[in-house]
Amino acid sequence: MIKEDVPVPAATEFMEALNSGNHLKLIREWGNVLFHTVFIREHPGLELPMLHSVDDHHSFLASPDVNEVQEALLERLVLAEDADVFVRAVPLRELARNAHMLGAWLNWFDAKIIMDSSLMELLGMKALVTLDDGQERLYQAKVYASPALNKSGISTNVSAQIWKVSDIEGGAGLQRTREFFVYDDSKSFAFAENEGSILSSRKLSQLRAKEAMLFGTWASPVYNFEAVTKDAVREADHLVEDTYVPHPSLLDEALLDSFRELERAINNEIMPDARRLHLDVSKGQVFAELEEPGDDELDRVEGRKFCIVFDDHPEWCLWLGGDGLAVTDYSDEVWLPESPGRHEVPESLRLKIVRAIAWTLFWKGREPGSRVSLIPGQFAGLRPFRPDNLDRIFHPPLDDTRFPALASMLCGEQPLPVLVHGELPEGYVIEALEDLQVSAAELPRGTLRRDSLLLNGAVHFGSMCGPIVVPQTAIEFPDEWYTGIRTSNTQLISDLKAFLWDQSRVVPAPEKDPDDPGAVIGICLGIMAFLLVLVLVLG
Repeated sequence: MIKEDVPVPAATEFMEALNSGNHLKLIREWGNVLFHTVFIREHPGLELPMLHSVDDHHSFLASPDVNEVQEALLERLVLAEDADVFVRAVPLRELARNAHMLGAWLNWFDAKIIMDSSLMELLGMKALVTLDDGQERLYQAKVYASPALNKSGISTNVSAQIWKVSDIEGGAGLQRTREFFVYDDSKSFAFAENEGSILSSRKLSQLRAKEAMLFGTWASPVYNFEAVTKDAVREADHLVEDTYVPHPSLLDEALLDSFRELERAINNEIMPDARRLHLDVSKGQVFAELEEPGDDELDRVEGRKFCIVFDDHPEWCLWLGGDGLAVTDYSDEVWLPESPGRHEVPESLRLKIVRAIAWTLFWKGREPGSRVSLIPGQFAGLRPFRPDNLDRIFHPPLDDTRFPALASMLCGEQPLPVLVHGELPEGYVIEALEDLQVSAAELPRGTLRRDSLLLNGAVHFGSMCGPIVVPQTAIEFPDEWYTGIRTSNTQLISDLKAFLWDQSRVVPAPEKDPDDPGAVIGICLGIMAFLLVLVLVLG
């Protein structure tokens, strides 16, 4: 029940509950507290919370004290003259749910309390429910729109959630946690052959009344900020169009419906136009792909590192291969620029990046309930590189839109997910998407220079072994890998944006070009300062 006719809770009470570490108490006492939130009426039928920037994060502005909002908060806001602003009371758990799903924080303004992502998940995606048997339980949810389809082309998007349910012991302790998949069975739905065994499943129609209400709450649409963006674009007389164009693939077309939905979303939402992307080339010390005779393979040499930067999102960063490319490895076949600085991104490279990201997220989203994360430099296969068992550099074919593609490589009895980056006379060039240790006997038959890949009798894919060349007969495209339940595209895109943001925070500063005038001046000033200090000391 929402708390309306109760004294306004103080910030000190919230901090005491938070600092106590008793999360159940925090959910129990604060989830239903009304927070008065600043809303803007964009147009009839579209009312959204005002967003405020806190440490570069979008935040809702709210307080449980309506007077604090009306008298103090609104006086400090800089608003457009025609802004239709009002205050609405919303339960904290509902604000938190929206904030979590949208990647926002909550700013309790006058109290100077910032509720970050972890708090938004705690308050918005966890709930305490007392069922008919009198037992109180903690429900935790992750929400997905799970595509289910088959090779005949029949498909549907089903509202689904992963629940963790724990019994509460003594009002505070968690006991006997169960995890299962809950889905809306009001639509036609079928599991793929091998998908239903991941978690036990429950149908929405079989849930108890309070559980069904909880499912409905978590499945409710979130605030539609996308509509504001579309309206703003239309008002600027520059309508953003759907620029996605499906390209040929190594796979059967009937298997690509779900993938192409994700690829379309990445194409339109992350990198819709090569003109709004740039390739930053910086100097760095790297390992050469091809060693000169007599070189120590552990020595680093001068090289170039490559990072995609986004005009629309300067806070994002996408590195193409953590180690870059040695200057000595440049040839007429290398299409990447050698000169440091900012360059245009070729449209063919943009398409390769979109497809590589889409396939990687597509695969990692096969396990609903786990947050998708990527590895810095994961897209090294988009630049020229030397496979570990080849004696020459492989140049990814920019004009062959069939690559990269998700595939399966059978290693013994266990399939390994790989990205196929291209084909050579010797076979397919592949990159592992998971860490897997494979014994020598389990390597695909006919693998080139197999002994050079072994360490203590095994190949350590993902951790110590990079891309390799394998016979085409070792690569398969199992139908069930491209169908069935997956994390929703909305969640995958959100995870990707978080990854791009995190990469920018750990990226080292580009090394200075010693031929750059600014660098030369800095060196000269440093020498002059050193000589001045030396004169003062000796004088």
